[in-house]
Amino acid sequence: MAGKPALDNEAIYRDRSFLGHPKGLLTICLRYLCNSFSYYGCTAILIYYLYKEAPVGLGFAEKEAAQLLSLYFALVVICGVVGSYMADRVFGPRRALRLMNMINPFAYIILAIPGSGVIGYAAAMGLLLCTSMVAGQSLNNLTSKLYVKGDERRDNAFAFIYIIANIGAAIPAVTGAISLHFGYHAAFALCAVASIVGSTIYLTTERRVFGTIAEEPADPFPEAKKKQAVFILIGAVVAIAALLAFLFVNKIITISQFANTVSSVGVVLPAIYLIYVITSPKTKPEEKRRVLFIIPIFVAYCFTNLVSYQGSTVLSIYAERSVDMNFFGVEISPASFITLQSIFSILLGSAISGLWAKLGKKQPSTPGKMGIGTLCYGISILIMVLPFQIYGPGEKASPLWLVAFYAIYTIGEAICWAAGTSAATIVAPAAFATQMLTIWSMGQSTGASLSALAANFYKEGSESIYFLCIGIAVVAAAVVILLLQKPLARGMGLEKQE
Repeated sequence: MAGKPALDNEAIYRDRSFLGHPKGLLTICLRYLCNSFSYYGCTAILIYYLYKEAPVGLGFAEKEAAQLLSLYFALVVICGVVGSYMADRVFGPRRALRLMNMINPFAYIILAIPGSGVIGYAAAMGLLLCTSMVAGQSLNNLTSKLYVKGDERRDNAFAFIYIIANIGAAIPAVTGAISLHFGYHAAFALCAVASIVGSTIYLTTERRVFGTIAEEPADPFPEAKKKQAVFILIGAVVAIAALLAFLFVNKIITISQFANTVSSVGVVLPAIYLIYVITSPKTKPEEKRRVLFIIPIFVAYCFTNLVSYQGSTVLSIYAERSVDMNFFGVEISPASFITLQSIFSILLGSAISGLWAKLGKKQPSTPGKMGIGTLCYGISILIMVLPFQIYGPGEKASPLWLVAFYAIYTIGEAICWAAGTSAATIVAPAAFATQMLTIWSMGQSTGASLSALAANFYKEGSESIYFLCIGIAVVAAAVVILLLQKPLARGMGLEKQE
């Protein structure tokens, strides 16, 4: 494979050899497939590993476990801000992705080591955060670069990636079963294998299938300043790691205090970043206008991710504690619900992608799609109010409530992810191509931050009010977007693309 010649860039743009798309999309899809396998396989069981008593788990309190996981989700995206900046200014997307793929497998390998304990957990999470600080949204940016401006295949490429990624994300039922019968470290080992395979595929094919596309930074620093930026990044990582180790070892701060502080920063950081992009002299006047009109959609996206992270934290704990997990006489892992979500994502994502293709020019505008998707998120979390009204304390709930939650929530996710990501690539100023994708993805960190803060108000006996408040807020955001969809589409300059 290494001996085959690289494709010419113009030939790549015209290429339709992979299901009507450039063959580079196949490499990207396989990387997404393996990454989803390792990432979701790990995070689906991580919360249980965190609060199970030692030596099975790490022995954190349930609230601390929920906050730690939400905090990790938020930090991945916040660190991605740094990674996208480095990709745009120092490394270029391709070199950033090479570094990421060389580092990523080691995080899962550390988690797979029996007895690694809290130190091993911290080291693994640190390495995963480092990969975000190196690459950010480079993979999505590379996907976008495979298509010339106005290519109608772009939206479909992101929808296709969404489906492929969710095939890998169906693994939690497997890692959950392995953790039940063989322990958490065995499940993490399987995630490590997937990560190694994905990195190997990318590193051995990327030079041939991408030509010179995205090799150089979009807005590079001078050479001397590039080296300085790398040294500053390494120094900052070491200093922050040492400071946190000191604060936690000496019990100067608690997990809850740290989670609340970082989460508060995570809520306001996207606004600061957007102001930076809009006011930058490198952003042209017409680019500023387009970015301003994506803000209402971005706010709605933040609310959808608040719902999303309830499924990974609070509802994951609820599944283990209060849901009947006996399936025809066989005990299944609560992580299986994450697999169910992935199956829904594949089926419903394919159906929705086909629906948009069939509707063609009659399909909703991007803001319209985001409004519909956000409404689905709001309805899904409102459904979870009902089981707390129907079942008494200590009574096991039917798993069908969580099935309904994931089904409706996944419809919203399938609509919002592809439409929103594609819109972000279109309105992105030329000098902030990767960083605009990171700002969009920061809707995930903001949602995770809101989830970590909301966990402070989640108490046994008040679940109905908790989910009701979240549901009302999300539905209200959806209604606003649906009412403003036409002026938003015009302002973002999406009419021609749609």
